[in-house]
Amino acid sequence: MRTETGPCRGFTLIEVLIALAVLAIAMLAVIGTAGTGTRSAAELRDETWAHWVAMNEMTALRVAPTWPALGKQDGDADMAGRKWHWQVNVITTSDPDLLRVDIDVSAGDRPDQPVSSLTGFLGRPMPAVLLPGNGGLPIPPHRPKGG
Repeated sequence: MRTETGPCRGFTLIEVLIALAVLAIAMLAVIGTAGTGTRSAAELRDETWAHWVAMNEMTALRVAPTWPALGKQDGDADMAGRKWHWQVNVITTSDPDLLRVDIDVSAGDRPDQPVSSLTGFLGRPMPAVLLPGNGGLPIPPHRPKGG
């Protein structure tokens, strides 16, 4: 069809197919990047929760009135609506007043694949004394003055 300004010019079938191919490749790249980002965010979320489980277990060992038994112990914990499996390995160090604690945390359905690991040290617990007028709360015997 001709117009007053000249012949009507449109896209050929080949040009349209090439444009669609370029668009498809770009969309695949965008979808792949979004999928990678989603997986990374989920892994980071799981690592964070698993680390919190490990920190909770380390804190429980630190506030206990006695040292934990040497060797491995394991158990389960709930965090963020999920089951987590933790394994604690307590070993001696060259200092007789210090223990090394290694904690591995894995998802409850995959206990052989740790999501997070934590290593910490426990000092020998100090004997607590009960002071009158304190409501029976245990207080370490050697509190620093002025603080």
